[in-house]
Amino acid sequence: MKMLSKSAVFVLLAASLAACSNNNENAASPSSSSEAPSASASASAPATASSAAISGEVKLEIDQTMYTLKQWQEDGSHTVDSKGKLLIGDQPVAHAIIHVGDSKRDIETAEDGSFDMIIDQSLLSQTPVRVVSLDNATVAGQPIGEATAEQLLSETTYINVYYPIETTEVVPSAKDPSQVEVHGRVISQPGDVISFFQIDKYRVGGIVKDADGNPVKGADVWLDRDGGEGFAKSTPTDENGRYYLYYLPEEEEGTNLTVTTDNGSKRYTLPEGRVYHIPDGTSVDINITLPREGTEIVDKPPTLVSVTEPGAMYTGVLVGLNVDSEVNYTVTIPDKDGNFVITVPKTEWEKNPTFFETKMTKYVEGAHILTWGDELPSSFIEPGKNDPRGIVPEHTGA
Repeated sequence: MKMLSKSAVFVLLAASLAACSNNNENAASPSSSSEAPSASASASAPATASSAAISGEVKLEIDQTMYTLKQWQEDGSHTVDSKGKLLIGDQPVAHAIIHVGDSKRDIETAEDGSFDMIIDQSLLSQTPVRVVSLDNATVAGQPIGEATAEQLLSETTYINVYYPIETTEVVPSAKDPSQVEVHGRVISQPGDVISFFQIDKYRVGGIVKDADGNPVKGADVWLDRDGGEGFAKSTPTDENGRYYLYYLPEEEEGTNLTVTTDNGSKRYTLPEGRVYHIPDGTSVDINITLPREGTEIVDKPPTLVSVTEPGAMYTGVLVGLNVDSEVNYTVTIPDKDGNFVITVPKTEWEKNPTFFETKMTKYVEGAHILTWGDELPSSFIEPGKNDPRGIVPEHTGA
């Protein structure tokens, strides 16, 4: 009986040691034994397999990234449905949240990583499509690790809506044999009207002072037509009392002039029945001195002094080349038919650069009125972040 009990003890001890050995496999390095893994070891395997399964290149694919611009239509025909897909390697990312441009609308990826978008083809733009949330996202049913999530959240694809461009002729520059003149045209759809770079408004600026000649900070200057059909409000005056606003005066029409201070609680106006006539076709500086008492601005010097100022606010479409910023070239303002000329170093043109388009709004100083055919330096027309790029021209000439 003693021997039997001893044997039983040894058997129990061996079983206990075996159990301890199995339980420690999770913390220790795996054995090189060819025996089948324990149940405990198998339970940890999916985490390792999942990590390996979601490795690969992050791809935010869009079916179509370049769209020609269409005029806005009441029936909504200026919009188009588009599709995309979010992948890691060849595996879809499900339940990720996508945003298109500045829209806050959440677009969730399906189990196959696909998602649907609506593209507005009436806006000249470059619109980013990006991943904004992975809170519930999965790959092959597994959550996404931190490193992979960082990759996904940094991925951006762009959709460009643009006017097609054709190049009709490329000839050597008569002024510089190292440069070429690229004659091109912005193509519009039948019935479309493109507003190319031209005068939009004139600038009204000046200084507001108090009765002691000190600049007034935080004042607003208002202009409204005597008929009450339109108005413009300035930027608040800065520490020097300076303000700006942009306005298109109507010929032979008087303008009401108002200044408000102290967050609008104080209001100063011209004498009753008096209006200010802004010169047509020019910008102007109007310097205003507020009264010490009352709210009536005396409409004559030195209380109210105005002088014309050369310059105007321009807005409209311009065309440029996607080249290094160190490359200098010139481009003309397109005419009413969209024709323009870019003069660029021949070596740069031989690299087949793409075009960009920008709808620019810019105040231009000087007495010369810019018009189509006027030449602008490339530094004048650098593209903004939301301007369409990568436009490949259609070649219809040499």
